[in-house]
Amino acid sequence: MEIKIVNLAERLEYLDEVSEWFWHVWGGGQTLENMHYTTVHTTQRDKVPLTYIALSGERLVGTVSLWMNDLRCRQDLFPWLTNLYVREDIQDQGVDKLLQDQMMVEALQLGYKDVFTISTTDYEYFEKTGWTFKELAPMNNGVMTRIYHKDLNVE
Repeated sequence: MEIKIVNLAERLEYLDEVSEWFWHVWGGGQTLENMHYTTVHTTQRDKVPLTYIALSGERLVGTVSLWMNDLRCRQDLFPWLTNLYVREDIQDQGVDKLLQDQMMVEALQLGYKDVFTISTTDYEYFEKTGWTFKELAPMNNGVMTRIYHKDLNVE
């Protein structure tokens, strides 16, 4: 399967589908309209926030975003890799790594030396893909999350 990673800003015909994915996976009580509004504002080409999508032919198979913040209690850390999602039927085919790699290239080109992400569940995934555990932090809903860090100078 050939996968192409492209900036969502270049393929806005996928905006509604990406917004629906984000809403279903991370909606957390927001409306679809709110998620769509948020997604629209991640369609930058040369600054954060931005979103990339993975396509197999014309089929949307994955997403990843780079935001200035994904954890309110740590406004001092930025940017954040977020919205990493791959369709369940192809999750074992390396699309997640392609999406992460593209986002690291973008972050470096934008002048960032570090990227952060959070996880409340799949800790091993981030550790296996080159992230370093930084600390535990509370989220708004009281759940503790793990903050991970990636030093872009190491890669």
